[in-house]
Amino acid sequence: MYKSIPEEYLLLFFGCALPDLQPFADSTAQLHTAVLQSTTAVQLTLLKAGASDAAEQLGHEIAVRVIAMQAIVRYTDALSHIAEAGRMGGENAGNVANALQGFLDALSADPLPTKYIAIAKSLYGVVAQVRAARSFSQAVTQADPAIQGIAEILIADFADLENLLATARVPIRDQLLQQDHHAALVDYRQTLERRRRQLEQEIGSSLVQTEQIAALQEVNQLIDLTRDRYEPLMAELQAINNRIAIQINLIQKAREGIRQWAAIHSTLAVSVQNGFPPNTRLLTATVLEIRELLREERTP
Repeated sequence: MYKSIPEEYLLLFFGCALPDLQPFADSTAQLHTAVLQSTTAVQLTLLKAGASDAAEQLGHEIAVRVIAMQAIVRYTDALSHIAEAGRMGGENAGNVANALQGFLDALSADPLPTKYIAIAKSLYGVVAQVRAARSFSQAVTQADPAIQGIAEILIADFADLENLLATARVPIRDQLLQQDHHAALVDYRQTLERRRRQLEQEIGSSLVQTEQIAALQEVNQLIDLTRDRYEPLMAELQAINNRIAIQINLIQKAREGIRQWAAIHSTLAVSVQNGFPPNTRLLTATVLEIRELLREERTP
């Protein structure tokens, strides 16, 4: 039966034997970039639609997540550099502790919300446990509860962002309908369509249809007169709805990526002990899906 080789023995006999964590750092950086592009696209949609209040609120929410994602990138980069240096256990543990403290420092200062600051400050005690570890793998094991706690906060925050975006459809629609008497046009068109349906039912159930047919012809003519304004308006509303649907999917994928990042970190110690790099396949696939959605969102 295969057993994990203690990290200190790997380093002793093979020198720089810690696995390459650069792919983990690279995929984390790519996730950060994809999230930033996604949230920027969402805010741009609101601004273009004239929903400035929703865009301002969203801008604040985005700033919080960008700071948190930047902290995650720096922490993961630090782990990669520590593994690349391949020093002995105690020194590695100290470097991981420094990386974790930097991570918590970034999340425990303004302008982050109090929930981030509170949980970051509550986790500072973990830094001492990490510093007391004897190896890199033990250090990341000790650090993992702090990482998972922050990740859960960020995942929940992305769920809030998704809800905010879903409700943004209302101010966008209202803003568009307030322009150029669009609301009156929509009401008028919908009244005509209701009248047309009523006449069609009457014609289908009546033996004497002359008056109803004449009325239906008149309604159809009036509907035709609205097409030049009404149909482009409906197309614009549908395009906005489609973009928001894509952007909600982007936010969902970003949340999934953070969850996958946290899952990779939770298995990092086992990977190191076995001498293998962590499996970043799912995270890489999620980043690619986000990029594809961004391309779709930009397509007219």
